[in-house]
Amino acid sequence: MKSTEFLPADLEQLPALQPADWGDLVPRFQYFIKSDLCSPVKIEENGELVAIGTSVFHSDTAWLACIVVHPGHRNKGLGNTVTRALIDDIDRNKYQTIYLDATEYGYPVYKKLGFEVETQYAHLRRETEPIPHKISDRIIPYEEKYKEQLMALDRSVSGEDRNMVHDFLSQTKVYVEGNQVLGFYIPGWGDGPIIAANNEVGLELMKLRMQEYTMAVLPVTNRAALDFLEQNHFELFKHSRRMLLGDERNWKPELLFNRISGQLG
Repeated sequence: MKSTEFLPADLEQLPALQPADWGDLVPRFQYFIKSDLCSPVKIEENGELVAIGTSVFHSDTAWLACIVVHPGHRNKGLGNTVTRALIDDIDRNKYQTIYLDATEYGYPVYKKLGFEVETQYAHLRRETEPIPHKISDRIIPYEEKYKEQLMALDRSVSGEDRNMVHDFLSQTKVYVEGNQVLGFYIPGWGDGPIIAANNEVGLELMKLRMQEYTMAVLPVTNRAALDFLEQNHFELFKHSRRMLLGDERNWKPELLFNRISGQLG
């Protein structure tokens, strides 16, 4: 079976593929369809969606995202097929690094395709009400004058030039000391990413985020953030693997205090 373009009419079939422990696929694919930075695909059998996925493009890196196989059509090699189709459609001269976040189900597929584990993400959740924290008055709404500094900080930590961040700047909170942007948090985008220049700033932004989110996902190497979450009654419930195909990038996982999402890092 071959993959074809995912279309707006396909959105109504997404609930049948919805993984229980993922966020809602529908708004994600609505965004993928509209964005020039994404290329969503599908595999059909007798008019039924049996596998889906998308590629997401930054300036010179790409992510594979939301690769899902219908529960009734597993063990047919469809995960392999849709992943290969996404990879084959990527210009490897321009995008020399391809990333993805692998679940336990997807990991063997990606490993066979040549992906290597770069690190692991810890997934935590809180069942209780949030512990109240005083929110720093250095955390303020984003203004256009902070754009250049914010994007430079994002590039420094992520190791990528992520143009997609521009779409969500209006809802961003920035940590500013003097006139210097030392961190930012984007509520409402994916998992609510936090990037900071140091632990102190990262933890201050986490105090705000944990009033709004009951889950957190971040690299296992950020020990300061994990310790802080545990002190605030978050409990680890699973790991996933951040994997790459191609060139390694210079990034700083210890300064990522919450990832964007599994499809963006």
